[in-house]
Amino acid sequence: MRLQSISYIENMDTPQEWRLESMQFGQQMLIVGRNAAGKSRALSVVASLARNLTGDLPPNISGEYIATFDENGKEYIYELKFQDFIVKHERITIDNSVYLERGNDGIGKIFAKLVENGKNIDFQVPSSSIAAVVKRDKIQHEFIEPLFEWASSLRFYQFGGIMQGALAVFAPIGMPFNDRDQNAIAAIFREGSTLYKDAFINSIKRDLAEIDYEIDSVELSTPISVRLAGVGAQPVSINVREKDLNGITDQIGMSTGMFRVLALLIHVNFAQFKGSASSVFIDDIGEGLDFERSCRLIKLLREKSNEFSFQLVMSTNDKFVMNNVPLEEWTVLHRSKNVVHVRNYGNSRAAFDDFKFTGLSNFSFFEVNAVEMDFNGIDEGKDA
Repeated sequence: MRLQSISYIENMDTPQEWRLESMQFGQQMLIVGRNAAGKSRALSVVASLARNLTGDLPPNISGEYIATFDENGKEYIYELKFQDFIVKHERITIDNSVYLERGNDGIGKIFAKLVENGKNIDFQVPSSSIAAVVKRDKIQHEFIEPLFEWASSLRFYQFGGIMQGALAVFAPIGMPFNDRDQNAIAAIFREGSTLYKDAFINSIKRDLAEIDYEIDSVELSTPISVRLAGVGAQPVSINVREKDLNGITDQIGMSTGMFRVLALLIHVNFAQFKGSASSVFIDDIGEGLDFERSCRLIKLLREKSNEFSFQLVMSTNDKFVMNNVPLEEWTVLHRSKNVVHVRNYGNSRAAFDDFKFTGLSNFSFFEVNAVEMDFNGIDEGKDA
């Protein structure tokens, strides 16, 4: 299942209202915009919907989603509206047929496959519960499963937000970990190296070399830069041995850029080996990297997206990143008061095609469109 579009509103008809216009998603996509345009918040909206659908995030103060998906040629539309921790509306439509619908009393109808060869039956769930979570049933309601699989396989990373100082202490009996947690780096590395051995470690080393970080080894061990007195088991960190250094570089002693790249590649490689990621969303990709390494990282991730068929969505306001992603993959955001407007190749094809003939860099397109965008001129996807 692939996300095709999403729109979102919260706190409707109040001074706190915030609205994201319908945003379309492709196989590879770069979201650009000025600071405070809504890039990070837009990605967080998608991540929050995924957490709603896995049951990790219950309905909270306010939110209204309309998301469309493609599931092997079938169009799924999922609608969810909640207010003050109560689900006000929820509906799943597949190819124009309603398979699940409920209101704020929790009463609704759901398609049941094995009831009289398939029919909609009545149900009631608690008003604070999401029916797509509570009614998961691979036998009777198998149509819900693709939504859950999409949600549980989405990976969302804040490139500048991974905690470099977060060390790990492992219990004698292994505790479960969440491989969607961007800060569970040590646990994910340990699991990957245990399950996939040298193949996993060598893949990380090759990827780092592509970003011009040449290392001989990467491992979990006691950090070199810090010791904790008065404790039992010492914490461990991700440590590397760089080819041009005799000593070890632990994660605390790494440059910020190197640590961010290493942490991201541990996550991406684990998901790749496990086959557990259908979508990878990365906020502020390339932040803290120099020009060359930023370009190399973008190239590597785009190649991985093609090779392993996962949806790659990144955000940035870094001109180096922008200049290395084709304009056809761009989505430009512009916030006007409380509304985030969306411009992309689908709804503004003429503007994108005409710009190609100027000979200017992609960043010049950003400067024009992010600052002086005239959304009244959006051509609704018509050819020039």
